[in-house]
Amino acid sequence: MGFGAARPAPRPSMLAGFLGRAAEVAAARAAGADLVVADSRRAAPAKGDLAKLRAAAADLPLGAWTPVAGAAAARELRQAGIDFLILEPESTAASVLLDDDLGYVLVLPESPDEPFLRSLESLHLEALYLSPRPWSGPLTVAAQVELSRVHLISRRPLLCEVAPDATADDLQCLRSVGVAALLVASVDGIARLKETIAALPPRRQRREERPVLSLPRGQAPAVEDDDDDDRLAR
Repeated sequence: MGFGAARPAPRPSMLAGFLGRAAEVAAARAAGADLVVADSRRAAPAKGDLAKLRAAAADLPLGAWTPVAGAAAARELRQAGIDFLILEPESTAASVLLDDDLGYVLVLPESPDEPFLRSLESLHLEALYLSPRPWSGPLTVAAQVELSRVHLISRRPLLCEVAPDATADDLQCLRSVGVAALLVASVDGIARLKETIAALPPRRQRREERPVLSLPRGQAPAVEDDDDDDRLAR
């Protein structure tokens, strides 16, 4: 009997996350989600609920898809432990983007034109979210060309929601156009999605650098003192 060095598990080529009710975040973490997003689009969560949400997510990157009135509201979310926000450009105040310690993911319109995509260069965005609907079927060549255009012009990683039963072919096509993270709306679908991702063939390398999705990881809320300039240490 001998002992050998264990081989490290290969890193998945895409992240598998959960998008759903705050009450399901703990279950999503237990199911193996790489990141969690609380879907609170109808109403912003109360402060007490945010503390519970942060505890439920533990050390996972925690996002919120929620109405944010302005800079003060964004700061409160960050202080409560939210790592990143998913923002809809038509209804979100520009002042929300002033907090440099928050991560931001912008929801794209259905068919963003080139000037819109190029204008995103000046914004501090971690990623772009493809139109809010699950990709439930195979991509056409036209759709794949369009997504490639979005990725190449914006130079941002892409996120999207998929059905839990998305096939390996579907995911490989999405991965090839810059989709770095996939979200499912079902806790039960997380394990299945992760298995499909793990079975994907290695990514084909290209010469140009690839944008890397780097979301803030879970942090406990900072204890604030009288200094208004204190920021959350990350």
